Amino acid sequence: MSYSNNKCSSAGFDLIGLSSSLAIFISKNMDADDLGILGAFFTTLGDNLSLIATSRSACESKNNVNDLTNDQPFC
Repeated sequence: MSYSNNKCSSAGFDLIGLSSSLAIFISKNMDADDLGILGAFFTTLGDNLSLIATSRSACESKNNVNDLTNDQPFC
């Protein structure tokens, strides 16, 4: 499968480059303990944002089905 004509084929690459560069920049001025805490914080933040996004998506999908069947909203 060729992705050369797909407009979204490199969309994530820019974010990977940005996050890698930012991590290197931040790490230059922090010790290992602080980096570990900061990394754990951002991991938790990312996990929580993913959970919220998934919950909203599921709620919206359920509400779209309810709209078609005239049921009460899910959330």
